[in-house]
Amino acid sequence: MDTERTQEYLEAIYKRQEGENPVSTSALAEDLKVSQPAITEMLRSLENKGLIEYRPGKGATLTGEGNEKALGVIRRHRLWERFLVDVLGMDWDKVHDQACLLEHVTSPEMEEKMASLLGNVDTCPHGHSIPDRDGNIRQESALRLTDFKPGDKVYIQAISDESPDLLQKVNGLGLQPQSVVTILGKGENGEMEIETAGEKLKLDAGLASILLAGPYVEEGTAREEISLSELKPGETAIIRSFEGGRGRQGRCLSLGFTPGTRLKMLENYNHGPVLVKLHDTEVALGREMAEHIIVVRDNGCR
Repeated sequence: MDTERTQEYLEAIYKRQEGENPVSTSALAEDLKVSQPAITEMLRSLENKGLIEYRPGKGATLTGEGNEKALGVIRRHRLWERFLVDVLGMDWDKVHDQACLLEHVTSPEMEEKMASLLGNVDTCPHGHSIPDRDGNIRQESALRLTDFKPGDKVYIQAISDESPDLLQKVNGLGLQPQSVVTILGKGENGEMEIETAGEKLKLDAGLASILLAGPYVEEGTAREEISLSELKPGETAIIRSFEGGRGRQGRCLSLGFTPGTRLKMLENYNHGPVLVKLHDTEVALGREMAEHIIVVRDNGCR
């Protein structure tokens, strides 16, 4: 059986891999509050067990077995968070540390009974996906609220930082996963003015940056999400999200592919690039990039 320390490292590497791959020793030292020499020693141990690939000076990447074990830890952690909130009535800002303790002492039988009791819920209280019993997890493609522009209507998907003080602030503003938000304005320093449930709120840059969101689609609007590469010439669509890590999201945003923006497919060459019209500008994209931009066909609703 894996030690608690092993599980903590695998979980930390998994979470960092979304935006950084390989994961650096300095990033892990920051996350785990451990010295870099201690990190290096542990990474070598994990490599010897076949759980990671480690390159000195570069960082660590989970192997298939390591990824599977990491998802198991994350599943137990997020199930416990949901149990503590939904069943025991604890505040959502107090459950993270408790779940960190409980995730390491949970038997497979207890895990499945807890999942069944909770109705096989698929997100934790903070909005993050819970892996299923087979290790499958819905990939999260939300952007930071600060990536959207004034006039955009979005819904909060998750809270990226689970520090108790920040969660208390978010909760005090009445913001939760699934809250619908309209962005009214953005300041030069990242502060934002939003409206939710008929109330206008001001967020500082730090708070706005931990709110992960996606474009809101009105009820009754077709919600089938497809990749941009599936659009036919002449079809229009609304950008919903991006698949992949922060690097790909950054490239998409720099090209003007902002969630909530309408575009029109001009040319779609089989197995080749696509040409779209965006913000009155024609933009050519490689096939791989187009396959990772998620859109919904436009029927006139935002």
